[in-house]
Amino acid sequence: MAIIKGKAWVAKNYVMSFDMVLQKYWTSPINPAENAKWVMAGVSEEFNSENAFVRAAFTFIVAGHNFAGGGKSIEHCVTGLVGAGIQAVFATSFARLQFRNAINYGLPFITSKDINLSCETGDILEYDSDNGFIKNLTNGKVFSSVPVAPFVAEVAASGGLMNFVRQKMADGTIHELH
Repeated sequence: MAIIKGKAWVAKNYVMSFDMVLQKYWTSPINPAENAKWVMAGVSEEFNSENAFVRAAFTFIVAGHNFAGGGKSIEHCVTGLVGAGIQAVFATSFARLQFRNAINYGLPFITSKDINLSCETGDILEYDSDNGFIKNLTNGKVFSSVPVAPFVAEVAASGGLMNFVRQKMADGTIHELH
């Protein structure tokens, strides 16, 4: 994956999947651009207008405990983040259902202890997925995480699990997956 650099949005409170994309928008198809229109609308009033989170142009989300928990395993949450341009989410922990959805859509959900305590919205971060280091270029702090697993990196590079499987089928290597 290499190095990704960009602006962070820091969730100051617990982020529930129910609030990431409000339930009234769950009827839209699973489509990143469509799902991004109202992403984080229920989390913060500043994003409660169409494409508000997209216009903010964040690259990363930084959060605390159990990011995207307390709700259903709807895919709209993760696809909305992907459609909004989010390239990785850093948190102290994640809800397992959304963690799996993130893998399926090629969005790295990275666990890093207490990262949310040393970042502010607008900070510029640099993430090296090969070694797991996250640098806050704004305040100089460095955080460690477990590097992205090779399989997850492959899925992300393919643009998600379905594209990964299609690619394996097309090149005749699907039998190598076990």
